[in-house]
Amino acid sequence: MHRLIVLLGMTLLLAGCQTDLPLAGLKAQYGAPPSRYLPMDGVEVHWRDEGLGSKPLEDSPTLATAGTSTAVPTANTPSPTAPASAATPTAASTANAGMPSGASAFPPPAKPAAVATPDDAPTILLLHGTASSLHTWEGWVKAMSPSWRVVRLDLPGFGLTGPYPSGDYSPAATVDFLERFADAAGLKRFVIAGSSLGGQAAWRYALRRPDRISGLILIDATGYPQNLSTSTAVALQIASMPVISELMRWAPIDGMVSRSLKDVYVDDTLVTPELVSRYADLMRRPGNRVALGDRARNAPPSTGWEQLRQLKVPTLIMWGGQDTWVPLSMGERFKIDIADSELIVYPNLGHLPMEEDPVTTARDALDFLRRRVQSASPGTPVSPASSAGTMRKSPAPTTPTQK
Repeated sequence: MHRLIVLLGMTLLLAGCQTDLPLAGLKAQYGAPPSRYLPMDGVEVHWRDEGLGSKPLEDSPTLATAGTSTAVPTANTPSPTAPASAATPTAASTANAGMPSGASAFPPPAKPAAVATPDDAPTILLLHGTASSLHTWEGWVKAMSPSWRVVRLDLPGFGLTGPYPSGDYSPAATVDFLERFADAAGLKRFVIAGSSLGGQAAWRYALRRPDRISGLILIDATGYPQNLSTSTAVALQIASMPVISELMRWAPIDGMVSRSLKDVYVDDTLVTPELVSRYADLMRRPGNRVALGDRARNAPPSTGWEQLRQLKVPTLIMWGGQDTWVPLSMGERFKIDIADSELIVYPNLGHLPMEEDPVTTARDALDFLRRRVQSASPGTPVSPASSAGTMRKSPAPTTPTQK
C-alpha cells in the first residue's frame, strides 16, 4: 500500500496535476439552455426537460416546489461569461459524438393535431451511468422528443449536479432522490430508462413505485453480484482507498477517460477527442472525483435483485453483445427474472449501445414503447413479449480492434 501511494505521488509529480475546473465555466460549456437547475437536497440538480409537452424554462420548479430548505439558491440561468474556447467542445458540438458516421439526424415526424401539456404527454425519464452525464442521451432525445416528453438529469456526484453534502450514494438514497426529483419536476406516471448504474437506479425505483412507472428500459444495467475484472473496475477499487482517493483529486485523468471509453465502445474511431474532453471535463467538476471515491468506498453488497420477480411492468432489456464491463449473462438474468420482458442484443456494440449506435437503439426503444406502453389502455390487448431474446444487427466497427 505504501509503495502504491509513493508511486501515485511520483506519477503526479512527473505528469503534472490536473485540478478541478471552475464550475461557472463548465456550466457555460455544458449547461447552457435548455439546461435547468433545481435546488434540492443541498445541490443544484442539472436537468433538461425537452420534447412534446415539456415545461417552458420559466416554469422550472423552484426551491419551494422542490420541498427542501437545505439548498443554497443560485441563479437558474448559467453565467454567460467564460465562453467555450475553440479547443473545447460545446454541448451542441458534442451532440453527435457517439453517433455512427452519416446517422446524425432523424427525419422530423408530422406534428400532432393537438399540443400536449406536461400533464398528458407521454414522458420518459433517462438516467445515465457511472462518471457520465445527461449528455449520454443526446441521440435518444433527438429521436424521442417529437413524440415524447424527455426528462434527463445529472445524478448526484456526476456531471454538473456535483457531490451530495451527505456523501450518501447508496442505492436507497438514490431512489429517495429520484422520488423527490420526480415530484419537483411534475412527473406523475412515466417510463424510466437507465444505462449501467442508471439502469440499477431505474429498476430499484420501479420496485419502489410501480404505481408511477408505465414502462422500464434497462441498458447494460448493473445490480446483480458479479466479479469485476476489468482495468477500470480495478481502478475504482483503488480509488475507494481513502489516501488514494485524496490523491486522485489531482491526478491527470484524460488518458484514463480515453482508455475507459475505448473499453466500453467497440468502435474506437467513435471515441473522439471531443467525447473524451466532455467526459474528462465533467469529471473535473469540483467535488466529482472525491464523490467517485466516496461512492466506490461505500458501495454496499449487491442486494435487492431478488425482488425483480415482483416487477409487473412492461420491460425492455437492451445489451451490447461485446460488453466487457457487465456481460451479456447479466442481461439474460434480467430477462429470466422480470416476467414478460424483452431482450435485444446488439452483437457489435459494447457497454454504451445508446451512445455507440443511438439511431438503432432509439428506434428499438420507440417501437417497444409504441407496442407495450402507448397501446396499453383499459380493454386494449398489449403485444406480448417474445419468449426469446432478439439479436439486432448493429454497425460493424469501421476499424476492427482487438479487445
